[in-house]
Amino acid sequence: MNRFIKIILSVLMVAMLFTGCDSKKQPTLKGQLLTPTSEPSNAPGEPTKMPRSVTDDAGWSGYFGTFTHRDSSQYNNAILQIKTLDEAMVLFEIDMMEGGESEEQSRTVIIAGIMYIDDSGTGIYESTREDGSTVYSISFSRSEDGQVLTVSHTGDVPMDPDGSYDYADFAIEADAELSIALLENLPTAATSLNSTSGTYTIQYPEESVLNYFYPVTATFDDTGAILTSYLVTDDLSAVWRLDTEDGVPVLIYGSAQDMLDQVVYLEPDEEDTSDTELSAEAMPLLPVMIDGGVMLTPGTMAKLMLDSPYSFPCTFDQLQSTDDAIAVPDENGVITAHSAGAVTITGNVVLEDGRRSFMIDLVVGTDGEVGEVQ
Repeated sequence: MNRFIKIILSVLMVAMLFTGCDSKKQPTLKGQLLTPTSEPSNAPGEPTKMPRSVTDDAGWSGYFGTFTHRDSSQYNNAILQIKTLDEAMVLFEIDMMEGGESEEQSRTVIIAGIMYIDDSGTGIYESTREDGSTVYSISFSRSEDGQVLTVSHTGDVPMDPDGSYDYADFAIEADAELSIALLENLPTAATSLNSTSGTYTIQYPEESVLNYFYPVTATFDDTGAILTSYLVTDDLSAVWRLDTEDGVPVLIYGSAQDMLDQVVYLEPDEEDTSDTELSAEAMPLLPVMIDGGVMLTPGTMAKLMLDSPYSFPCTFDQLQSTDDAIAVPDENGVITAHSAGAVTITGNVVLEDGRRSFMIDLVVGTDGEVGEVQ
């Protein structure tokens, strides 16, 4: 880590607390990212995804999830989050608390950074001074089945992280420490984070967009000018550069698939007086929509787009219509309406390495009903 870098929210090592495709659109969906457990949640308004196992992949490759200290109690506990970046580098954060019931008696320390996997398969993290000497080191050893991480340290660590951490969830939650540690360990060519142009501060927002995206900026300390800007997903599955010449985000880390797979559950209509039991409706966090709505008049055209607050560079493929005589899409996602009637458009939205199928009901005519977007 460059010695000139200053972090605005908290140092990465320790935080001590006392207590569309074509145009940008305003957010239309709001929810809270869930932490999946053994069953998927269907709580209204909350994004979720199906849980997976921490042992999906052997060794550190693909290792990902949240662990809790085995000896945690109400006022003394620790949570460990893990995300493998590659075979030799693993992003981690240990969030520790010790103390008593009152705020004056409690203390919280966060240690976040990158551990490097040695030849024996042990993860090693070192905190160093500006002169390169080691303040303390932390080692991480995983059990054969990946369900337990054993942590130990040497040196003057600000709070003791040692002990066994048991696997809790195949999920992590982004915060300032994790996100900044990730950004500062990505290639400089991708992030442009280089203090040779001047010292800078990375600013992490308090609020998210759609409860999933975090706009992060790096600003020069002397002038306050923006050096770079990013979009970090809540699950750290992707980092996008936002400061592009054409305004189109560029993926610099991770995958777009998890982003496309995110689902929210919407509140049922309470005014529905039918005898059927009300249940939450699931829909993508970023649904496909038709620019201008789902009712067209014969002879008009409209374009498919991703309903997103950011102009992600998506395309569409395998587009089909249930009746080409009523409306038909072309390979560019442009739908041409021909005659009155109802039709369903199906296909895939493609974003970088991500792909998701979709279906839209469309009405052509002057008095048709608005179709449902799925």
